[in-house]
Amino acid sequence: MKKSFMEQEIEQQSTIFKELISKYIVNYVIKVDFPSKFKRVKFVASGSSSHCAYLGARFFKNIAGIDADCEFASEFLLNKNKVDPDTLYYFISQSGETSDVLSALEFVKDNDGASFALTNNFYSTISKKADFRMEVCAGAEKSIAATKSFTASIFCVWLCAVKLAQSKSKNILKYIEDVHLLPEITEKLISNAALGKKIENVAKFLSKFKNVPIVGYGYYFELAKEGALKTKETSYIDANAYALGEFLHGHVAILNQKCPLILLYDKDMKDVQARNIAKVIDKYNPKIIAVTDTEDARADYVLNFPKLENDLMKVMSAVVILQLIALKTATCLKRDVDNPVGLDKVVKDESVSRV
Repeated sequence: MKKSFMEQEIEQQSTIFKELISKYIVNYVIKVDFPSKFKRVKFVASGSSSHCAYLGARFFKNIAGIDADCEFASEFLLNKNKVDPDTLYYFISQSGETSDVLSALEFVKDNDGASFALTNNFYSTISKKADFRMEVCAGAEKSIAATKSFTASIFCVWLCAVKLAQSKSKNILKYIEDVHLLPEITEKLISNAALGKKIENVAKFLSKFKNVPIVGYGYYFELAKEGALKTKETSYIDANAYALGEFLHGHVAILNQKCPLILLYDKDMKDVQARNIAKVIDKYNPKIIAVTDTEDARADYVLNFPKLENDLMKVMSAVVILQLIALKTATCLKRDVDNPVGLDKVVKDESVSRV
């Protein structure tokens, strides 16, 4: 059976990581032209890129110790707040032609703001117009659902945060010493037959439902958003993401419909997160799909990624599993994963390639 473009692009991710590591990390030095003079970073993006942007804001806070936040491009244009000279405006667009992101960039430039562009097309309009730019080097992406360009963008945003930390004379060794293992870890996850079989079983189960909440915390909350979007795009299932603690404030009532629950967490979760998960399970007893590195998870289906200390590699491992869940669920429902009905990437005009 011929593989879909989405499946092929998921499989290409390990090779892309290898190329990015070779290109941007040389002898423990981050080879990225990222400005260090700004007091804060403002991410502006749409769609999957916005999930990358929210992850980026967390990376910049946690790794570089700099104030960072994120706004959807459409909301940024609606608000049109004063452009801050001490802020670097960081635009993410896989195509480099996303219409609302481009308009937001032009607004910043018209108001003398500083801009950084991360795209999968170095010669795109957004890339050319920005003051600083970086290419994610994922290659053309033919499937509507972003996979390899999303994870490549995460890697590049993380690199920028580590670069900024390095420019501030912070010790970055703990962030990059194991990163060379990322391609191998990703490849093993994708080719793991036992895991693949479990994901197929999960997909068959999920395909029976119309609603699926996906819950996480910290980095995993941002991944839950991406997992929900991928599921909606490819399967048309109403998947929605929730922060774990917030889920208990009313949203948890959706489990009265007896829908399944996807939980994202790792072995390093704090007691409060463990208690919140236990509350949900004890009160509602939902069918649970756990994406975790914990082997003794209270779940009906456990999809394990390796026990890792590096946050980037945890993030990437969980993302790959979520991508595969979306792919296999859509396949069970006989959806065209490469061309979901009614969807297209929002770019400057229809003649622009969907990369």
